[in-house]
Amino acid sequence: MRRLTFLWLALLLGLTAAAADRVSWDITPRVTAPGQPFRLQINVESDVLLGGAQQAGRDIRPPRGMALRLSGQIVRSDSNEATLNYSGVAPEQEGEYLIPSFTLRFARKAIVVPEIKLIVSKGVAFRRSAQARAELEIADRTFYVGELIRGTILMRGGEQEMVVANYGLESAAEGFTFAVTGDRLPLPDELGQGTQTNFELTPIRAGESELILNGTMLIQGADISPFSNGGRDRPFAFRRRLTVEHVPESGRPADWSGAIGTFAAETPQVSKEQPEVGEPIRLRAVLTGAGNLDRLITPELLGGEQWDVLPATERRRSADSQRVFMYTLVPRLPGKLLTPAIRFSSFDPLTKKFSRIEFAPVAVTVTGSAPAKVELITADPAAPAAALKPPVTGLASPEPDRTSAFFLVTPAAPLAASTTFWSGNGLLLGSLLVLTAAVIYFGYLAAHPEIRIRRRARAIVRAALHQTRSQDDDGRASARRIVHALQVGSAALLGAEDEAMTQSDVERALPGASRPLLDDLFVRATSDRFAVSAESGVLSDETAARALLRQLLPLL
Repeated sequence: MRRLTFLWLALLLGLTAAAADRVSWDITPRVTAPGQPFRLQINVESDVLLGGAQQAGRDIRPPRGMALRLSGQIVRSDSNEATLNYSGVAPEQEGEYLIPSFTLRFARKAIVVPEIKLIVSKGVAFRRSAQARAELEIADRTFYVGELIRGTILMRGGEQEMVVANYGLESAAEGFTFAVTGDRLPLPDELGQGTQTNFELTPIRAGESELILNGTMLIQGADISPFSNGGRDRPFAFRRRLTVEHVPESGRPADWSGAIGTFAAETPQVSKEQPEVGEPIRLRAVLTGAGNLDRLITPELLGGEQWDVLPATERRRSADSQRVFMYTLVPRLPGKLLTPAIRFSSFDPLTKKFSRIEFAPVAVTVTGSAPAKVELITADPAAPAAALKPPVTGLASPEPDRTSAFFLVTPAAPLAASTTFWSGNGLLLGSLLVLTAAVIYFGYLAAHPEIRIRRRARAIVRAALHQTRSQDDDGRASARRIVHALQVGSAALLGAEDEAMTQSDVERALPGASRPLLDDLFVRATSDRFAVSAESGVLSDETAARALLRQLLPLL
């Protein structure tokens, strides 16, 4: 068992010792000026968990005249990768300097870093100024309404300060549209010591205007690590008077649509070089150059005898300084055809002259057959109508017109002279009016159901008043009719069910009604459900009962 344990440990140590370590470094800037600050970053990747670096800067032996110190490290306890950052200052003498190989000692392993080369050259544009500064670059000339003006804010670092970022660039001027097109871009000639921000202006009115630009840059001092958060903000502001004019009218072409700048037309391309007659193809035209590409109006392409042209579509590529126009063409004739030429005019603000831009036509071979030719007719407008000859179409002569609605063989006559036409239309109009009135009437009744309920109650009350008692009537049938009419009328007034109405409900509908009379009526009307009492028989006061119905009828 012990032998197996020893073998396993030996194998693990052998694998650990043979593990390949990967070390890379990066210097910003790669080529520095004498005395210019620089940054060194070392990236380590191992096959084992590294842990934190211990005394990572003690073993470094920089060349004479070079200052180099550790500014920070990024190492996680559960990762096999580590990043170490150093800040330094290049020597005063130009040449190639080598930082000798040294060892980085981590918690679980020591890793050897190969030698590092630093190039110092006086050809690098590095200004030895104490403080960082911002500069505005914009053309000094007369601008034109609708022209795209590009400018740049250069934020240059100094010997004691470094510009690491900028933000908040905005324009407070009137008469321009303003847009930031590039932010936090490295400044090429500063090689990492500064940044630049690009912007675009478009004048919208002529006259003298003052351009006002404000922003803020983030400054890093030389005595503070560039990888720390110890920077400070420094605002900057620029004011520049600009002269804006309208594009001159003298020599302006009729087809000029607002293009200002220098443009070039690439050779157009077609989606298919051998289409058939009537088969749509796409014509792609690419316009490149420097100018107001986004404000260009799509050039109009007219059709003709050889081509039908559909409305154009386009794609804008501001980042690539391109505009792509897409046209759909339909060939009408077979043979070798040339696509219609695309032309438009532009104004060059530098030369102050108009120029004409044209996309060369593309040769296309159209196959298939042409449609049948149609004989054209020419006529003298001053000639009488009877003298005009009918066109020869190859079709049979049409049948004579028939005016009768029943296809009778009669001479042609206007429809207004036919009695059938007017009577039929009158009948249809009358039917439409009747149907409209019926829909309105029944719709109103459906919306107001109380009208139908009260109409039914009036009918039942009137029927009870007009019914006479027969000879063999013992008074019970008459009482039932009167009670039913009173229940229906009271239910219509109170909004309840007929069968649920009692003497009290009738009193609510007819204030002042005699309660003894109502009790007698309801007892006689329901006497067939109970035992016959001695008093049940002939209705005592039928006249008073009918008076209740007459009192109820006007209320419905």
